[in-house]
Amino acid sequence: MNYRSIGLVTAAVLGWAAATVSAGAQEFKWNFANAYPPSEFHSRAMTKFAEDMKAKTNGALDITVHHSGSLFPNTEIVQATRTGLVEMGSQLIGNLSRENRIYEIDSIPFLVNSYADAKLLWEEARGPIGDALLESGLRLVYLAPWPSQGFFFKKEINSLSDVKGLAMRAYNPMTTRLAELMGATPATVQMTETAQALATGMIQAVHTAPNSGALYELNQYTTNYYKTDAWIPYHAFFIREEAFQQLPADVQEQALQLGKELEEWSWGESEAAVAAGEKTLAERGMIVAPPGEQLAKELNEVGQKLLEEWLAVAGENAAPVIEAYNSKRASK
Repeated sequence: MNYRSIGLVTAAVLGWAAATVSAGAQEFKWNFANAYPPSEFHSRAMTKFAEDMKAKTNGALDITVHHSGSLFPNTEIVQATRTGLVEMGSQLIGNLSRENRIYEIDSIPFLVNSYADAKLLWEEARGPIGDALLESGLRLVYLAPWPSQGFFFKKEINSLSDVKGLAMRAYNPMTTRLAELMGATPATVQMTETAQALATGMIQAVHTAPNSGALYELNQYTTNYYKTDAWIPYHAFFIREEAFQQLPADVQEQALQLGKELEEWSWGESEAAVAAGEKTLAERGMIVAPPGEQLAKELNEVGQKLLEEWLAVAGENAAPVIEAYNSKRASK
């Protein structure tokens, strides 16, 4: 090998080494927009994600989580992430249903009746939801469940005939249609205004999670809580795909693996929140019980109607997910 060849090889090696050092030393400072307070278990998972990724990368990936909507309000987080104002965000996936109806699959009442059912549905829905997000420029890191939904009433309910004419809280098209099919009159009420609406008689029925009912002291205005696990809504945590692709491959893998771990942790936290909420409501004197046989039957019929209506408009990717879910559920 002549001196010129040695020089070229040396230059190539030095160039490779410099590139390696440069890549290894590259730092990423990200912002994570979150609408919820830091005490919320989803928020605690976000904080842990940031802390663990910083530790795993020796500080190369430094994520600042902005809780309580301090950076952007909830309604602006998705767009802020897509446009590059922040690198990470989170959102109740059903809030994106206007973009793609697959996003509201978790919010179809009575499609699931337990956390076991919700996990089966999640196994089938996660892929299509992730694909839809990716097409819009977002990489799904993980989906985690909010606590399951039940019903608060001011009286004992044995069948839907007892619900007829009651004003029921609604907050989106699906819950509005749910109230209608149950024979109730939908009334748009924000969760923070629910207690006042019950106290003034504006509404007589509410569906929400038992821990939310305990937090807002709905036991002061209602007497019966019916445990239905009627739907268990998913919360999505995502990274702008362009930002994700800038990460080294090993960091990408670490982020997705950590997402899987936090997702599993969040399922446990969600179930624990439901159990704690039900216990608190019972201790405050509420009747906490599953619906009776007649009411359960009628609610499942309402759920079937809602499912049929959703499938008619949800697109070709929806039916295979439901079919796979029903097959798994039947085999359990």
